Amino acid sequence: MIRHVVALTWNEGASDSAVALVGEGFARLSREIPEIKSYSFGPDLAIFRGNADYGLVAGFESEEDFKTYVHHPSHQAFMREVTGPITASFMSVQFVE
Repeated sequence: MIRHVVALTWNEGASDSAVALVGEGFARLSREIPEIKSYSFGPDLAIFRGNADYGLVAGFESEEDFKTYVHHPSHQAFMREVTGPITASFMSVQFVE
């Protein structure tokens, strides 16, 4: 299983409604892209200072499935229209579990 982990930090002043659209969008992607085998996401709990604002962990059966997800038109549109406008920075890592 390939795990894809993403940490997002929002622009200062990102609205609660814009962040809510992120969760709605991730939920929609999990229904639209069959290559996604597991998908967990949500806002940071603010347990430690300096954390990212939002996290995602996704599972894929193969590198090919992961790349299909990355290039899927729904994912590309989501990044461009929903997360892109409010994202100050992001980091990701993929590893084999």
